[in-house]
Amino acid sequence: MPVYTYVCKACETHFEAFASIQKKESGWKPVCPHCGSGQTQQTFESVALLKSKQASATRDGGGCSCSLHRN
Repeated sequence: MPVYTYVCKACETHFEAFASIQKKESGWKPVCPHCGSGQTQQTFESVALLKSKQASATRDGGGCSCSLHRN
C-alpha cells in the first residue's frame, strides 16, 4: 500500500498516510492526526534510492565514483 506525505494547512503538521491507489483516486483526503482538520494537502518529497554494494561495484573493485575516495 502506498505511503503519501501530507501537510495540514491549519496547524502545519507534516505526516504520512497509507491508502490504496483506488482510495486515493476516488478523492480521499486524510485528516490531520494532530488537530483533526480536514484541510490537508499532499506534499512531494525527494526519495533516495540505494544500490547494493554488489550492484554498484565496477571491474576494478571500486563502487564509488566520488573524488574523495580516489587514489
